[in-house]
Amino acid sequence: MAPVHSSSRVLMVIADSSRSGGPEHVLTLAQELTAADWVPLVACPPGELVDRCRDLGLAVSPMLMNGRGWASAPSQLRQLARRWHASVVHSHGLRAGALLRRARPAAPQVHTHHLDGWFTASPLRVVIHRRELRALDRAAQLQIAVSNSVAEFLTDQVGVDSRRLRVVPNGIQPLPPLVRTAAAGRRVGVLARLTQSKGVDIAILALATPAGKSMTLNVGGTGPELAALVDLAFTTGVADRVNFVGEVIDREQFFAGCDLAWVPSRAEPFGLTACEAMSSGLPVVASRVGGLPEILDPPLAGLVVGAANPAALASVSAGLLDDQGRYAALSAAGPDRIRRRFSAARMGALTRGVYREVTTPY
Repeated sequence: MAPVHSSSRVLMVIADSSRSGGPEHVLTLAQELTAADWVPLVACPPGELVDRCRDLGLAVSPMLMNGRGWASAPSQLRQLARRWHASVVHSHGLRAGALLRRARPAAPQVHTHHLDGWFTASPLRVVIHRRELRALDRAAQLQIAVSNSVAEFLTDQVGVDSRRLRVVPNGIQPLPPLVRTAAAGRRVGVLARLTQSKGVDIAILALATPAGKSMTLNVGGTGPELAALVDLAFTTGVADRVNFVGEVIDREQFFAGCDLAWVPSRAEPFGLTACEAMSSGLPVVASRVGGLPEILDPPLAGLVVGAANPAALASVSAGLLDDQGRYAALSAAGPDRIRRRFSAARMGALTRGVYREVTTPY
C-alpha cells in the first residue's frame, strides 16, 4: 500500500462482508466518496465485500474481526489508519465501532449506527450492546443515524448525546424506473435476508387470507429461516403460490417481474429494499416500523400497515392493485422521492459534511 498524503482520506471499517444492508451502504458510500475526490480504504473481514471492492477498483484491506481476530484487530486498525494517513476513521455497525474505539486511532472517529442486530439479540446481548453504544457515544466525535427512527431510539433508549448525532439517510443508486399505469397481475415481491425480523413469514401468511388468495409471492434472498419458511408455505396451503428464487443479484429484473413490493419487517432501522423497489417504479406496501414510514411518506409515495398483521397487509394490497389511479400515482411518486431524498449522491454529500465537521479546526 503506497501512502498518499491527503486531507481527504478515510478509513471505513465494517465487520460484515455479506450482501446485507450495512455492507451495501459501505460499498455505495465508498464509491460516492471516490467520485468526490476522497480516498477511502475499506477494512472488513474476508468475503464478498472484499471481492466487490476489488472489482470496483476500491482500496480494501481484508481483516479478521471476530473469533481469534477480535484481540488483534484494534492494533491492526490503528496501524492501518496511520499508514493510510487517514484524516477520518469511520466505523459502521456495533462490532466495527467497538474495535475502532479500542484502536484509539489518531484521526477523529465517526460512527454510523445501523442497529441491524439489535432487534433480534437476546436480553443479555441487548445489555452488552447498550453498554457498547454508550462507550461509542463517549469515544466518537460525531455519530450518524441512518434514519430519524434510529436517532430517536439512540437518544431516548440509550442516552446518546443528541448534540453529536447527525441523521444521514441511507442512499442508493436508483434503478431505472419502469412506468406502471396499472397492475399487470397480482404478483408480489419480497426481497430480504431470510431472518425473523424481516417478516417473510407474515407475507406467506398474508397469501392465506381471503384478500390474499389471488396473489402469488416471489421471495428473493437467503438466510437461516429458509427451511422454516418453506414449511410454513406448505402447512398454510400456499406453497403453489410462493416462489423462493434465492439470492438476487439483478434487482431491476426481480422488481420488473412483480406488480407490488412488500416490506413486512417486524423491525427495520431503515429499509433499503423499499428504496430500491420505489426507485424502479414499483408501488410498496410496508410495515409501519422503524425507518420505513420515513421512506414511503404514506400515503403519498407508498402505503403502510401495522406490523405482523397478515390480513391488513393483504387487504390494503388488494385494494391498491384494484385501484388503477392510485396504483399509477404511487408508481410515479416513488422514483421521484428516492431521487430527491434517498439517493447515493445525497448520502455522500451529507456524510462528507460530517467529515468536515470533525476535521475543521475551530
